[in-house]
Order: sequence, then structure tokens, then C-alpha cells
Amino acid sequence: MASPDSASVGFAAPPASLRSPRTPEEVTAEWLTEALDRGAPGAIVHRVELLEQIHGASSKLRLRLHLNNVAESAGVTRQVILKAGFENHSPGLEVMHRNEVNAYRYLAPSADVPTAACFFADYDASGRAVVILEDLSLRNVEFLSLQRPIGYDLAAKFLNHLAKLHARWWNAPDLAVQSWVIPSHGEHRRARVEQILAPASFEAFVNAPRGAATPKALKDRELIWRCFFKLGEYYSRAPQVIAHGDMHLGNLFVDAHGEPGVLDWQPRLATWSNDVTYFLVCALDLPDRRRWEQPLLNHYLERLGALGVDAPSFDEAWLAHRRDVMWGFYVWLFNGFTYQTEANNTAACARFATAMIDHDTVSLLA
Repeated sequence: MASPDSASVGFAAPPASLRSPRTPEEVTAEWLTEALDRGAPGAIVHRVELLEQIHGASSKLRLRLHLNNVAESAGVTRQVILKAGFENHSPGLEVMHRNEVNAYRYLAPSADVPTAACFFADYDASGRAVVILEDLSLRNVEFLSLQRPIGYDLAAKFLNHLAKLHARWWNAPDLAVQSWVIPSHGEHRRARVEQILAPASFEAFVNAPRGAATPKALKDRELIWRCFFKLGEYYSRAPQVIAHGDMHLGNLFVDAHGEPGVLDWQPRLATWSNDVTYFLVCALDLPDRRRWEQPLLNHYLERLGALGVDAPSFDEAWLAHRRDVMWGFYVWLFNGFTYQTEANNTAACARFATAMIDHDTVSLLA
């Protein structure tokens, strides 16, 4: 997961929320039974085994569950992934963790985009979130990687799904009442951007390998500030959608039939290019991106049109795409050191920095 900020956003826990575990040791059969009973009444976990703990922006526990017949009949899988905030940096990412809960509650069920089955998603009165998902490894899916860029046909398939997601919410009348969705830009970003761009923090990021992969002209604190907030002004005037919010390859998979799916939702109230540009620059090798981004962008626009959206013209979309490279550049240059490997941060940052130069993004925003 990549995180552009950890801004403080209000939340309201459901009245009957279950107390979230604070450590992996608190994920007991009893706790899991109570959690799964919310969606599958009568489900019982007789015993739980911890198979693996994966560290990152959130902790992922791969668990083997010994279930009763009620749980199995309800579709609960015998192996699951539990995501929670068990890392030292977790208190600063509670907004992100709650956002994922809201994604699985309110967005994924109606998004018509392939994803993992969710058996529990909640946060308690303290704001600590937990999500329990099927373990997709049981379905022999291929998990994609920032270290392995994808080809044209697969990229087009992912864009088909983004078009469906965006078309559902394109300036929709009910968009305004989705109060759980975090805006991609606004004053709530200011404190976090100031913190990231403080001299000591800024130097730590630009002196890392990702910074070495970034052209010197782009390592300018004042320039980054101006461009980031100028992009927000364009967002406020553009068609609004609910975006997936983190469409990099590490959050994507391909099933055994070659069909794409998405994970690690971080939905945002944004414009379409927040997802599309981020995906294209992250997903494609440099020479492929230069060859394919225009035809792939046109493919996305055609899919929007087929879904009944009054899509932007190609020229309008191309301008938005060139501007929106700034979002991904900011995300990956300043991604937390414990959220991704530095190899992933460097690979993504280099792709976005090169796209910033190719598209003369600074001249559009500074």
C-alpha cells in the first residue's frame, strides 16, 4: 500500500462494534467467532492457526481456521487474511485502515469489480480497524508486482474495470451523501504536506535511493508544494467519482482465468484521472508507457462512453493525464519507509519522475 497522507479525519464507530484486537495474540478463535457471526450467524471457529505474518502499511495475518458447518455453508474459507494495525507505525495510519473498512462495506459490494470476498470489516470506538478477507492464494491467483510491469492487453482489462467503477459514480446525484469517502484534496492535506516537506523529513526522502532516481530539478520543496495544491484546484473543477485510490501493481491480481482483480482499496472522492494516470504510470515499463498511454487512455474513454458517460474529449483527458502525474510522484517520493520496500518505492518514483519530465507536468502546475 502507498499512502499520500495520514490526515486526521473524523469517524463514527457503529454502536455495536466489536473491540478490535491490539496484537496478533488477541486474534483468538473466540474473537474470530464473534466477528464472523456478524455476517454468518451461527458461525464458529473451533481453532485458529497463524501461518504467516506479513508486514507493511498494515499487518496481514494468514490464518487457517477450523470451522463449523454453518461457517463453511455460509462461504467462509478455511484460510483467510486478517488485516489490522499491528505495526509500530499503525497509529498514524488509522484513517487509511478505516477507509479500507468503508470500502468493503459500502463500495466493493456494488462496484462490479472483482476483488476478494470479505467476511468482516469494522472498526471499534477507538478507531482501530480490522478486515477479514478470503485468502486468494487458495484460488491460485497471480499477485502482480511493481517489479514486473504488465502488457497492453492486461492494462486494458484493468481500465475496463476502472471505467465501470467511475461510470457508476460520475457526478452521480448520490455522490454527495457518501460521507464516508475521503476527498483526495483539500485543507485536510495541508498539515501532513507541511510535515512531509519539513527540511529534515524532506531530506530523508530525497537522500534515499528513490531520490537518487529522481531528476534534480524535481527535488524542490517549494515547487512540489505549489504543484501539489495547484493539482487540487483542477480536481475541484473536474467531474467527480469515487476512485479506487491506490491502483499500483502490488494491489492487483489476475485470477486463474486471466481476469484482473483489485485489492487494498483506498477510495477517494477524486476525478477519474487520479486512478487512471496513477495506474498507467505505475503499471507500464517506461518505453511501453510512452508507446501505449495514449491508446490506453483512448480505450478508457471509449469504455466510459459505452457505459453512458459524457466522457471528456481526448484532448481534455490528455491534459488531465499530464497534470495528474504529480499525484503519483508525490505519493511515491514521500511514501513511508515501512510501507513498501525501497526497491518498490524507487521503481515507482522513477517511473513518475520520468513521466513528469516527459509530460512537462511542472509547466502545467507551477
